[in-house]
Amino acid sequence: MSTTRQSPSRVVELARELIRIPSLTPITPDLRKPAAESLVLLRRFCEAAGGQCEWLTFAGGHPRWDYAVDNLYAEWGDPSEPGGLCFLGHTDVVTPGELAAWRRNPFSGGLDNGFLYGRGATDMKGAIAAFAVAAADYASECAERGRTARMALLITTDEEWAAVNGTRRVLEWMQSTGRRPSGFIVGEPSSKEHFGAAIKLGRRGSLCGTLQAYGVQGHAAYPGLFANPNRALGLGLTILHSARWDDGGEGMPETRLETIATQSGDFGATAIIPAEASALWNIRFTPRQNPSTLATKLQHLLDNPPAWANCHPDAHFLCNLQLTANIDTAAMSYYSPPGLLATLAKTIVTRQTGRDPVFDCVGGTTDGRFVHAVFPHAEVIELGLPECGGLTVEGHPQDFGKLGGMHQVDERCRVADLHQLTGCYRELLTAYAEAI
Repeated sequence: MSTTRQSPSRVVELARELIRIPSLTPITPDLRKPAAESLVLLRRFCEAAGGQCEWLTFAGGHPRWDYAVDNLYAEWGDPSEPGGLCFLGHTDVVTPGELAAWRRNPFSGGLDNGFLYGRGATDMKGAIAAFAVAAADYASECAERGRTARMALLITTDEEWAAVNGTRRVLEWMQSTGRRPSGFIVGEPSSKEHFGAAIKLGRRGSLCGTLQAYGVQGHAAYPGLFANPNRALGLGLTILHSARWDDGGEGMPETRLETIATQSGDFGATAIIPAEASALWNIRFTPRQNPSTLATKLQHLLDNPPAWANCHPDAHFLCNLQLTANIDTAAMSYYSPPGLLATLAKTIVTRQTGRDPVFDCVGGTTDGRFVHAVFPHAEVIELGLPECGGLTVEGHPQDFGKLGGMHQVDERCRVADLHQLTGCYRELLTAYAEAI
């Protein structure tokens, strides 16, 4: 396996410093300051490594999610020269949830038994620290050899929520000011349990909405006194779940709808049929679909149910359903065909880890979806820490899939994975610069 110039202690310490800042997404004014503190830390680190930093704040742009968002852009080299790599990351984290469920303070950045603990360790402060240190080391080496380093970091504090004034706005600013990177690396978790098992080339999009059912409240023992909305809702959801798109491929799962939550009635009133019932649904979709056509198809399914549903005893209730699709907040899907960046990353990950990573598009939405709307010819890959926090089926059977991973209680990452990721980023910076 390859060894590359890196500073493991700096990686761990920078990641710990970032985790100690409770940088929740700044959807309310009181959360903006700690979110900004995470960028201040990174700005100080990048400037010390010779990076030129821009602090970019955007607000507005959405009737509901118009809160101000601070973003950091750091670059090395001439921004007007084409080529170079840009790293996309976010320092905002989801809430830790019930604090009593954590074994330690979620913002302590504690080290134990080869793991770094804390909210954001995996998603994705660890990857940000890894790339920042790799960039600093690469810039130092370039300076020693009389070369010019070309790279950039785009760090937002709004990825986990609306993402209206984060990465997308900075990318637009980059384009308007003549920045022209040819490759983007998104530091999101990219494999399940073993670092380097996968490199992502895209993600499905996400569309949410509701299905509302209306009826008449009444006594459960007297059908003539009520119209049960739960029956309409149940059949409607079954129809929507039965839809098949068969549009997967190239490592991307097919489009799929899931029910997220339902709400109806009162568990304390056992004989009362409610007047309304509702469900929240989410559909993950491939680049072959778009939010508008999906919403149209879902409505068509309810208006023109399959034969088996027309024969169902509750079919007459379907007219009491109202479907709403939140198209304005949908996250678009994307796919970036493998090119130079993906090929180099695959070779380097194999050399660093001994694993041969697969290219896939599995998982949730990321800010990688914003790139092609602004830089249509740029290549995008996603390479980060394991989603399960470095826990494995064999080594951690009691915890695997239950805690320790991204967005979970006791989120963590393996220190060894953090070092290897830094090495991969560092080697990739050199290889990409020499190849373009």
